[in-house]
Amino acid sequence: MHITAEKIKEAAEALESTELKSFMFQEPTAGPLTRRRRSSRSTGRSRRSTRGTRRSTRRSTRGTRRSTRRSTRGTRRSRRSTRRSRRSTRRSRRSTRRSRRSTRRSRRSTRRSTRRSRRSTRRSRRSTRRS
Repeated sequence: MHITAEKIKEAAEALESTELKSFMFQEPTAGPLTRRRRSSRSTGRSRRSTRGTRRSTRRSTRGTRRSTRRSTRGTRRSRRSTRRSRRSTRRSRRSTRRSRRSTRRSRRSTRRSTRRSRRSTRRSRRSTRRS
């Protein structure tokens, strides 16, 4: 957080402290005698850039976490759906097998019944001829 002169003035007015006011309206004194290696402007810029990079890395990590969560959810869902589809295909195969069996049985029974009926008609014809 950057503290501006306006904020300091507001704080001074709120506190009504004479010390702060006197500090605010002092003449600027001579700076440090030792020479700085970097100017304050460049350090401020570098700090800002590091902040920005930190923020961007946080955002990117959040995004990657979200995307990995989504992908894991998606894979789980797809696995579930594949299991369900396999189950349904098995069931359908079973049902088709059962239906085939039943149709075979019914065909056999009809064949048998037709044979029996033919035999019985032949016998009855023979018997009628004899008599």
